[in-house]
Amino acid sequence: MSEALQGSRLRRAALVAYPAALAGERLDFLLDRSGLQGTERASLQWLLSGALRESGSLKSLLQSLLRPGKQDDQVLALLQLALYELRHGQRPDFAIVNDWVSASQLLGKTWAKGLINAVLRRYLRERAELDAKDEQPEHPVWLLQHLQETYPGNWSEIVAANLRPAPLWLRVNRQKISRDAYQQRLQDQGLASQSCVELPDALILPQSLPVRELPGWEEGWVAVQDGAAQLAAEILAPLPGEWVLDACAAPGGKAAHLLALGAEHLLALDRSAPRLRRLEEALQRQGLMTESQVADAALPDTYGDGHPFDAILLDAPCSATGIIRRHPDILYREPDLVSLCAEQARLLRGLWARLRPGGRLLYCTCSILPQENEIQVQNFLAEQHDAERVEDPRCGQRLPGHRDMDGFFYALLRKADATL
Repeated sequence: MSEALQGSRLRRAALVAYPAALAGERLDFLLDRSGLQGTERASLQWLLSGALRESGSLKSLLQSLLRPGKQDDQVLALLQLALYELRHGQRPDFAIVNDWVSASQLLGKTWAKGLINAVLRRYLRERAELDAKDEQPEHPVWLLQHLQETYPGNWSEIVAANLRPAPLWLRVNRQKISRDAYQQRLQDQGLASQSCVELPDALILPQSLPVRELPGWEEGWVAVQDGAAQLAAEILAPLPGEWVLDACAAPGGKAAHLLALGAEHLLALDRSAPRLRRLEEALQRQGLMTESQVADAALPDTYGDGHPFDAILLDAPCSATGIIRRHPDILYREPDLVSLCAEQARLLRGLWARLRPGGRLLYCTCSILPQENEIQVQNFLAEQHDAERVEDPRCGQRLPGHRDMDGFFYALLRKADATL
């Protein structure tokens, strides 16, 4: 990120959103609330995501730079954002310092100008020594306990992966352009990318950039979608003529992928009307159309025309502990796992009633906690005697950073034929 970070409007938004995210508000909601668009929004997301990811480290750094005693919370938040930009930004140091010193006016705290200037300039003088002492930021206790219990041999690797920024994964819309042709378009713009053997439509860019800078974005040639999320539609693999249900469809990435793969009769459900509008806008940009409906997927008699489905995708609500590297605000919200697991079980039971005999249901989450994943599926199989697990090497638990993907879980289930 570079020039867009000069804007005082962006810094004002960051000073509002950063403390709110630390207090547990969702980053995507805060970005929407900022009202920023395009490059400004992308710059704000870069700044907030990075500062949240390194919050523990930035707080420790400030302890070395400030005298002991009570400090103003808003000024501390400003200093954390400024230090993050000094560490990782692309603008000249003097410009970053001057802009964040001036940002004290946005807080109505011009008295802090001297303090901010002194702290940032001291950091620049002692940067090498201070950064050499930097320790790995810690995860919250609730998450560390889960990771250490579930993954005693490699929990520290998961923590490290969570704190590394994710690459930019793209899914090329095969209805518009081939992956090879799009990769050439990227190369023509000086953007290097890698393909993925596992995913025929995926390309990986090492760093993020504003999506409107991608060739053919407005024409729907490409969507941003992590490789782990792309696997869901590939595993469900809709066949010609099948009736397909995307049960928790918003914001629409997996529904668009199912349509691009050739799903002819797809119903996209979501309980949130605003989120469903986002889905419809995403599909419209990609030149895709399908039926959508606001409904509770766990209530089988409330949506569609009663027609049984051949294939159902349930991307269930979850703790999102597999996507922290993209959404570091998750670190600041302890999930109610009891409620989440109860909702996942409710959705599984309700959707099973709409699956035809011989049909298949893909249960997936972006969680790495077994009670939402393997245990949830085992409990369902023990309860539902007409359900069996379909062996697929792509299913099971993926951990964050594996093949540069997010953490995800998949279980493909089949409903026994009525004649059996």
